[in-house]
Amino acid sequence: MDTEKKKQRILIIATTASMIEQFNIHNIKILQNLGIEVHVGTNFKKPGTITSSLSKNLKKTLKKMGVQYHQLDFSRGIGSHKENKLVLNQICSIIETYKISGIHAHSPLGGIIGRRAAHKMNIKILYTAHGFQFFKGGPLKDWLIFFPVEWFYARWTDALITINQQDYSVAHFLPVTQRYYIPGVGVDFKKNFSEDERQNLRIQTRKQLGVQKDEYLIISVGELSKRKNHETVLRAIATLKNPKIKYVIAGIGKEKNQLVELIKELGLQKQVQLLGYLEDLDGLYYAADLNVFVSKREGLGLGGLDGVVRGVYIIGNANTGMKDYILNKDIGLLVKSPTDSNELAKKIQIAMNEKREVKLNEQIQKFSQENVDKLMTNIYKKEFLNYE
Repeated sequence: MDTEKKKQRILIIATTASMIEQFNIHNIKILQNLGIEVHVGTNFKKPGTITSSLSKNLKKTLKKMGVQYHQLDFSRGIGSHKENKLVLNQICSIIETYKISGIHAHSPLGGIIGRRAAHKMNIKILYTAHGFQFFKGGPLKDWLIFFPVEWFYARWTDALITINQQDYSVAHFLPVTQRYYIPGVGVDFKKNFSEDERQNLRIQTRKQLGVQKDEYLIISVGELSKRKNHETVLRAIATLKNPKIKYVIAGIGKEKNQLVELIKELGLQKQVQLLGYLEDLDGLYYAADLNVFVSKREGLGLGGLDGVVRGVYIIGNANTGMKDYILNKDIGLLVKSPTDSNELAKKIQIAMNEKREVKLNEQIQKFSQENVDKLMTNIYKKEFLNYE
């Protein structure tokens, strides 16, 4: 039996290298600890929300870990029929060549093409939904377009993993064999700095950013895209007409030029900075007075949760998985309409007037890396190694 289990070869699929780098290193280690040979298939050439340099480093990391990696030519978005067929053929070829016994797929397109490949090659597949593209309070057209697609592919899904409570509820209406809920992808609660270290990081980072002691620093972490919705934050800050507010965004993306133009248009050049991609965000979190994370769609919002764990007050979108951890006003505030800059401006003003110390209760502990890893270990054992 043990020999048979060691022969398991699992392929982890994601459309972008950033999804492997940010969300799957722990999954790879868990599989390897279970004696499983791991392969990774993703687009290293168009790596998503990480830089090309980090994508190259990811390859080196995977190689050191003993993981075989494969270039998959995924497109961003839904891709064309021709592009998607090419990726399907690439995945089927990997399955055949390396005798892959199962797939763990991530991202909407990765989930669709991964499930097509698994169905075609008759192997097991797990799909982690990092936030369905249809959700309560979301656009009706998203339900009309994406729910039927997800329902169709759910028939070819051996196990569906959801990372927020709302998606888990929806999963019960999909014809999957098995469904699981895990609280996110794991946050490092153990990375604690002493109070002195936090203060030093705060002072040092604010100095680097040119933020004065009496100024109010708002941050957002996430790619520069329409989905991450930085535009609404900029408009809300412009509405407040308070020069003491400073705003920085950490991330890269195709909306950069549009955001630069909007900053000029709103006259916010002295208040706003685009920082690009930051590998280490600790200094930024400790420097911040408020984290505004109002994505239009978000599975959980790791950039929000990371901040909460480090004690940063947050404003999030009530229609996303963020409501799983923004449980009360001691942690943060929720907006009902993420594109309403007036509503957001009012929430920012409330946060500024009622400065609160973030209090983490026991319910937040479930998002810890240790807990998520434990749940994923049990899922992998059951689904790939047939443990009861």
